[in-house]
Amino acid sequence: MVFKFLKNQFTKGENAQGAKENGGQAIEYGGFTIIPTPTKSAGGWTTEGDVEQKIDGETHVEHFIRAETHTDRQQAISHTITKAKRIIDER
Repeated sequence: MVFKFLKNQFTKGENAQGAKENGGQAIEYGGFTIIPTPTKSAGGWTTEGDVEQKIDGETHVEHFIRAETHTDRQQAISHTITKAKRIIDER
């Protein structure tokens, strides 16, 4: 828990850059911001991203990675957004 807190403190400013690198793919959903951050690996593009929420003026970030990989980057972004929406809906 302490490590997650520290990670969130140090990565707050990086997510805006991440959205730029993903072609502005960040979307708003249910009071959260979803930022897909797929990376290229040997098996393809990862299903990976950040879910952000502002609480009392502070941005809280949760990073997630799923086991699925995709041959196409845009497909990975689309699937990441779908997974992030599911994460948000299950809260």
